[in-house]
Amino acid sequence: MISCTNQGTSNNLELKSKSENQELSQVRAIGTRIGETPPDFTIVSTEGKGIRLKELADEKKPVIIYFMATWCPYCAEDYETLSGFYKNYEENITFISISLDLSEDLLELKEYKNKYPELKSMIFAPGQNQILIDYGITKTTSKYAIAKNGTIVFRSIGVADEKQWRELLDYII
Repeated sequence: MISCTNQGTSNNLELKSKSENQELSQVRAIGTRIGETPPDFTIVSTEGKGIRLKELADEKKPVIIYFMATWCPYCAEDYETLSGFYKNYEENITFISISLDLSEDLLELKEYKNKYPELKSMIFAPGQNQILIDYGITKTTSKYAIAKNGTIVFRSIGVADEKQWRELLDYII
């Protein structure tokens, strides 16, 4: 029992709570930590297609969510690295690049994507304020890997070299 005393009086306020435990297998937490189900969102790709994260998870295909900006030199470095080998993974992974710069529109992102023809199967989309809030995004190169079961298995910020990208992509397949 927790008791609180109001200053100047002798009255105690008793705080009671009831808790119920559930089996862990019955609980699916939504959040941005490893093991959690990520927040759902719907985006419009540079090709004009509406894409919902939950529907991708229902397909039981791993997903990479990568937060970027067209002006970010580190994002360009990641895309250059991925350009060399991503074609070997594109059938088995959905890769979504979302701009954290809310001023970047579909046309600007489409032109940027054209700089990386080897990444044509990647989905590029303008960001949305709520997505950035839900994922706590404040930096480019933020990435989340979502396994076939729909839970987050990896998250990081920063440029990755070819070995790191291959290890991540191999791991989630």
